[in-house]
Amino acid sequence: MMLFKYCRFRCFFSSISMSRTLPSLILILTAWLVGLGHATQAQTANASINGTVGTEDKLALSGVSITVAHLPSGARQAVLTDANGSFAIKNLLIGGPYVVQVSQPGYKMQFVNDVFLSADKPSTFAFVLRRPEAVATTKTHSGRAKSSFAPLRGGASRPLVASAPAVVPATATASTAPAPAPAPEKRAAAAPAETVAAPSAVASKPEATASAPAPRARRPYTPRKPTKGNAPAVSGHYDAKSGNYIYDTGAPTTIKLASGGVIEGVGVNSTENLLHRFITDAQAKVDTADLTQGWINFDRVYFDAGKATLTKESVGQLRNIAAIMRAYPATRIKIGGYSDSTGTYKVNKLLSDARAQAAWATLVEMGVSPRRMDARGYGPRYGIAPNTTEEGRAMNRRLSVKVLAK
Repeated sequence: MMLFKYCRFRCFFSSISMSRTLPSLILILTAWLVGLGHATQAQTANASINGTVGTEDKLALSGVSITVAHLPSGARQAVLTDANGSFAIKNLLIGGPYVVQVSQPGYKMQFVNDVFLSADKPSTFAFVLRRPEAVATTKTHSGRAKSSFAPLRGGASRPLVASAPAVVPATATASTAPAPAPAPEKRAAAAPAETVAAPSAVASKPEATASAPAPRARRPYTPRKPTKGNAPAVSGHYDAKSGNYIYDTGAPTTIKLASGGVIEGVGVNSTENLLHRFITDAQAKVDTADLTQGWINFDRVYFDAGKATLTKESVGQLRNIAAIMRAYPATRIKIGGYSDSTGTYKVNKLLSDARAQAAWATLVEMGVSPRRMDARGYGPRYGIAPNTTEEGRAMNRRLSVKVLAK
């Protein structure tokens, strides 16, 4: 009998305890489900970016390439503006940061960093593209003047010592390429030398000389001598399967960085080791007089055929370059893209530029400040081998890096 009463007493208090604990468990479970929902929402692709692109004269620009890169994942999306200069990129992950790049041949490239997206409303931008002559200039690989700017949010720009594009489209097509320069012989034929009017004609109409002076004689166009780039520092061989030139980078070595980190397993003649050796050598000076000198060819950075898409094996070397750049924060570099002579000049020029910018964007994603790097494509110029063989063309399809300051 006593045992029966004890059991009833114990069950009574157990029921009271459960009645008090159950609501707490429900609340905890609800909070966990809500938190899980928020975590899932953070990975939901339902954010968007839209906007317009125009000129300083308030004219809409169609066919402008808009590329958005999600830095944590490396995912990219690209669209072209429509006839009204409008664009919209949907199905983007909530959060960020993102980099937005705006590119159009004949105009200065613009980009916006640290863009964070939400599901509440789309992020809207109004970009205004400017011609190169509207901003400051710096010297390029070829020695010509090149415009340089630092874009701000909404399309504004300001002068900058050195700048470069942020993200690039995955491919380059002839439809977006700039118009090629006319051949030297055609330019000479189209613009023949002008001559001064005969004396008899001037004497018969003296009033004409007072209002309009006689034109000066023009010199015919003289084509420039072909330029040649730096030969590779190491030898190698042509790989017919991949279509790439494979460099022999020598015995493995370890690079000790100033930050305390190390880069292991790279060749003694690798791009990383040659770049690190130049940066840390106090006797090695940056050649600012001849900008064609001091370039180091990448030996393990390749692209898909006819595209500006980096191959998977290229990321490793770019990651090493990023580590070197982070270890030496005073260093500034320039990346040059090159092609062989197959196809038209305008397509090769645009493709080489897109490839240089692709490597630039990858380094930015790896933590290198965009203000410390520049990138430009030179097409088939500065070839390091004849374009008459598969091996020579593979050697000319390359990226190079030059130290601008250290």
